[in-house]
Amino acid sequence: MQKVLTRRMTAGLVVCALVGAMLLPGCARGGEEQPIVPEWVLEFVVTFAGPIQDAFYYYIALDADNDFGADGPLPVAAGPNWGNGWGTGSLTHYIEYHQGRYELFRATLQPSLEQASGGVTGVAGTPESTDAGAHSITIDALSPGATTLTGDGAIATVTNNGFQAAGTLALSTNAAGQVVADSVTWTPAATGGRALTATEQAAVDALNAGGVALAADSLDALGLALTIAAGPDLSGTQSIDVAQATATVTDRFVPEGLGPTVTAQSVLPANNNAVLADGPIPGMTIVTGDLIAGQTAKILLEPNPIGQSLGFPYDSTLPQGGSTLRATVDLSRLGANIDDISVNFIATTELIFDPTVVNPDEHTYDALGRLGNDYITLVTDEDQMVQDGDLLADEEAGDPTLQGPASEQDKASVDIIDWSVRVRRLR
Repeated sequence: MQKVLTRRMTAGLVVCALVGAMLLPGCARGGEEQPIVPEWVLEFVVTFAGPIQDAFYYYIALDADNDFGADGPLPVAAGPNWGNGWGTGSLTHYIEYHQGRYELFRATLQPSLEQASGGVTGVAGTPESTDAGAHSITIDALSPGATTLTGDGAIATVTNNGFQAAGTLALSTNAAGQVVADSVTWTPAATGGRALTATEQAAVDALNAGGVALAADSLDALGLALTIAAGPDLSGTQSIDVAQATATVTDRFVPEGLGPTVTAQSVLPANNNAVLADGPIPGMTIVTGDLIAGQTAKILLEPNPIGQSLGFPYDSTLPQGGSTLRATVDLSRLGANIDDISVNFIATTELIFDPTVVNPDEHTYDALGRLGNDYITLVTDEDQMVQDGDLLADEEAGDPTLQGPASEQDKASVDIIDWSVRVRRLR
């Protein structure tokens, strides 16, 4: 994207300044350990065709994931996946104006398991991803956990042919290689472990009766193949430690809204209840049992209805019965090392969560462009302004997105007709 030269000047936002050691009245400031004046700020101005109504919902939607506009924030046009009721796509932060108050939020995604399959049984937590959409995770090749044999006894080697539970199997044998009664125990591992199935437990119980000569197929029900030692004395106690099983998986991600479908390979652990540092969707928990090759689970990521509050913007101006919103954000509040940011203005008369509402004409909203999909992207390392008409067609009144069940006056109150975004260095 080429750097933009502005074609006209617009009124700037009120900027806090230091006079001696005093803070001018009306200016926002953070904690005492923070600089009073930020180094870089983002200034937003958006104007509507009619007076702003505090009962409606107005958003400055931001995507600070450093992909230079490959994806960005979009309005939710229709259900059933409403998420937060107003915005989707790639969204990291947003400023909300509602009921006479501005507030800055960090956006998060909430997962739901749309299709349990392949051993995937549940999802929880907050993913690191900022992109709403559907992940289809196909289980490819299984890798049973490695086995480690310790101690002396009748077993010479152990091969794991398919046991997916991590843990320790211990047993004792006499000199003839017969299992000592009540000596067989299974201890599931904290990570990747599980209780034995009925079939697996029955095989253990049969050995625990005692007097049974240990053989190569004694643990076939568990998927463990044994090699028996030659002797002559096979007495002793041994432990078989089984590591966590994994599977290679193919994750096919279809974004909600604009953006390409992305396919990637990764690894998913079996019998998992922990947050994934890697894997298909890092940062969240994908709950699994034994994994089943060839099957596909589907996980939906939607914006949380309530984001994580970061407090007030650095500065803002109330509309006071007018039709313009103005807010300024300290760039550092959005994270470190932000090279670029994508912006969309989204306004709606109501938040919708009803999954039966699937017709866009039942929803009165507006965003940049005729269909709301024209977010803009700016670099953040130079002072610049982008405003209505610089990069896109002029924002005009009466977009098709305003066809919902609202009066003409209400439609005008969310109908965007002018906007500007400025990146500015203050010190």
